[in-house]
Amino acid sequence: MIPERTNRPRRLPEVVAEQMQEFILASNLQPGDKMPTEPELAEKYDVSRQVIREAARLLDQRGLVEIRAGRGMTVSKLGTEGVTDIYRLLLRFQPENFSELMEIRKILEPGIARLAAQRRTDSDVEEMQTILDDAAANLDDFEKCLALDLAFHHKVSESTKNGLLARLAEPINSALRDMYKEPTAYLAAQPRTLDEHRNILEAISRSDPEAAAAATQWHLSRIVDEGGDLVPRNRSLSATASPA
Repeated sequence: MIPERTNRPRRLPEVVAEQMQEFILASNLQPGDKMPTEPELAEKYDVSRQVIREAARLLDQRGLVEIRAGRGMTVSKLGTEGVTDIYRLLLRFQPENFSELMEIRKILEPGIARLAAQRRTDSDVEEMQTILDDAAANLDDFEKCLALDLAFHHKVSESTKNGLLARLAEPINSALRDMYKEPTAYLAAQPRTLDEHRNILEAISRSDPEAAAAATQWHLSRIVDEGGDLVPRNRSLSATASPA
């Protein structure tokens, strides 16, 4: 179990990292903007350059800045990589979280599909159809099927026109995807997965929110019911699921 650290006193680099984060916000720095130099930051916060380096590494891990030799430190475009890494660690150290993440999907994704059906554009529908066509042409390719599964659900999230929903769903799906290591069972389930994805898309394309939500709920429930064969049996999971 990952130890709790809530009562641990914060180290100086952590304090300085928070101050640098507030500086980025207060200065309205945008992705690509350069941060002050290491000596300038050391003087600004009255700490050593080593503390600044450690604080910068913390911000880099959070995805707030990018550090490159010769270029110094620049502000990054916030992504979901850090959140995905946290979920991956949770699944490695606490496999029982797998079933809990799947429960989150069953709560979150029907609502996403419902909103996508209300807000999707013709272009969104065309892109989802292209993804499913690619999946149909690669039913015997484990890696491509995994990637296209993820792409389909990501596009459904994008179709809501709510960027935070996509940011919520993508790290969970990306982390769960890494758990699927049984190609034979996974590929055997692909025709069913593809049909269910088509049902979701059909409901979204005709702008039927309730049908889109119901099709997504059916899809995820089937995955949970049949998913035990798709994760290596040496993983002690209380419940498992297949990719979606």
